[in-house]
Amino acid sequence: MISNDKNQISLIDETVNTLDGNIDTTTGTEGLSLIDKWLNHLNDAGTDETQAILDTLELLRPEIDTAQRYNRPDNQRIAELLEQLVSQTRAVAGKPEASAEQTELAQLIAVLENLHQQAAGLTA
Repeated sequence: MISNDKNQISLIDETVNTLDGNIDTTTGTEGLSLIDKWLNHLNDAGTDETQAILDTLELLRPEIDTAQRYNRPDNQRIAELLEQLVSQTRAVAGKPEASAEQTELAQLIAVLENLHQQAAGLTA
């Protein structure tokens, strides 16, 4: 992630605003749209540090697509991928070049953790 990138900060804010709340209130279409935006952004402006996030999003996208199309979410797999995203985002947030985005990244991590907990709860 690029430090102080206005497009990235805007995308983080959009992600937080869209996903903040109950996992059931976010539609698959909204989730897929966000994933596509992140994939495009990371393909264009990503770094070696964000490659793992890109890879995980590429795995998460078909899971969300299948859940939306067939109403058969694999909540365990989605929870696993969200857990990976939390860990990977934390790692990027800890880099010195991410210091200008600490507030936004902290909010993003909190939203991802919330989604992970909700998805993990659905597998129990």
